[in-house]
Amino acid sequence: MSYKVLVLEGITDNGLEVLRAEGFSVDLEKAMPPAELARVVPPYDAILIRSGSRITAEVIEAAKNLKVIGRPGVGVDNVDLAAATRRGVIVMNSPGGNLISTAELALALMLALARNVAAADAAMKAERWDRKAFAGVELMGKRVGIIGLGRIGREVAARCRALGMEAQAHDPFVSPAVAEAAHVRLRTLEEVLQTSDFLSLHTTLTPETRHLLGREALARVKPGVRIVNAARGELVDEEALLAALDSGRVAGAALDVHAQEPPVDWRLARHPKVLATPHLGASTLEAQERVGTEIALQVRDYLKGGVIQQAVNFYSLAGDLYDKVRPAMELAERLGMFLGQVCRGSLERIELGVYGDLREVDLKPILSSAVNGVLRPLLAEGVTIVNALAIAKDRGIEILESTSSAAVAFANLVALRLKTSEDDLQVAGTIFGRDHMRLVDVDGVEVDTIPRGNILLVKNEDTPGIVGRVGTLLGSHGINIARMGLGRKPGSGRAVMLIEVDSEVPEAVLAELPRVAGIREARFLRLG
Repeated sequence: MSYKVLVLEGITDNGLEVLRAEGFSVDLEKAMPPAELARVVPPYDAILIRSGSRITAEVIEAAKNLKVIGRPGVGVDNVDLAAATRRGVIVMNSPGGNLISTAELALALMLALARNVAAADAAMKAERWDRKAFAGVELMGKRVGIIGLGRIGREVAARCRALGMEAQAHDPFVSPAVAEAAHVRLRTLEEVLQTSDFLSLHTTLTPETRHLLGREALARVKPGVRIVNAARGELVDEEALLAALDSGRVAGAALDVHAQEPPVDWRLARHPKVLATPHLGASTLEAQERVGTEIALQVRDYLKGGVIQQAVNFYSLAGDLYDKVRPAMELAERLGMFLGQVCRGSLERIELGVYGDLREVDLKPILSSAVNGVLRPLLAEGVTIVNALAIAKDRGIEILESTSSAAVAFANLVALRLKTSEDDLQVAGTIFGRDHMRLVDVDGVEVDTIPRGNILLVKNEDTPGIVGRVGTLLGSHGINIARMGLGRKPGSGRAVMLIEVDSEVPEAVLAELPRVAGIREARFLRLG
């Protein structure tokens, strides 16, 4: 299938070639206002943007074919994530490409701040020679406090340690083992603030981290601390930092990012103790090449095979993790599609159970796949794996999940149960080998069927001759049977037939089947 991709502001030639090599139709445009973009965007399956474009709710609503938004680099502040999630549109970034460039800039800022390089250069350009005015400090032997010990934070720590600094960090989401491997001591935020000679910020911006360095925090820092921010401008309360610089509590600050870009209030950038740069973290030839190529590869892989990498509004699954979870996601979706097509009444609850060795993987992608499978047949267009859980919640559907290591008849088992105002239904499946799916239970009846293609579900009495009568009826209407799975619950008098057929079963045939002696119900299912 040929997809249409709109690229705004351009990416590198290598990135464009990745998309064109797949036969995608790629259009290059300059950044445009949201109202104009909303008029242009309807035919596109993917949009690649940079910081100069804004993807608003209006744009997303107009983009009827949109499946994925790609943003080279880290920031996605210019995308309405809530609107994208509601529409089931994946939003991806490519933060890894900026890793080294951002870490190197943080170190460059730290060195320049310590030795007053920018001010000394400005003096020389003004033809003023004054060595005493620009005396600085060494980094060797100083303690750097890194707030946010992700990949960039660890790269900065490694470079600081190479210069003879002691590295400590605060990050509540990093394990002691990761910190130990990076030779960094994990401490509380309070300890980092009070004992660091340099502070380097590398955490994400959330409601909790906004103004992380505010008046209270800056009042507790070690006197004479120097602050480097190459992460997000709003991590720092700029008014509070101005006051701390004026009072001497903070000896200097090097800022590559700002609360507003470009700044409206230039007081901080003009401050004599501040070294300010215009958000240069990713501004290297190498980083631009990497982030452009990486986002193109991610968009290609999603459009071609549904591989979700570096998503900011869904679970990112790549490499070995994707290979491990993908079969379970596909099985859960098929189970959901099965139940979504047989249930009656209003949907009240969806329950996912994962047993055996699958219990060790993250359940959320599997749960989203199951709910997506259930809702798609019921709600038609608009439901995707991205927004399925949000849609279910919005409709008041209870979602439950559980795992267990309890012994089951299979190495792994995915069970899905649906409670509606009229039905209480359950199916279960397992995975053999790498990705061979089997449907093994339908409402307590053991079966063995591949959940794929066109399936005729027949619920019948456990009496002789029914299989032959069903086969004869289908044959009389020219419907070929590809595969048949049978199951029964001993002592219950209930049995199930799951018949894979080569063509759709017409409504007239479905209406005729229950008139065959012993057949209770017949449903035609499409399982992809």
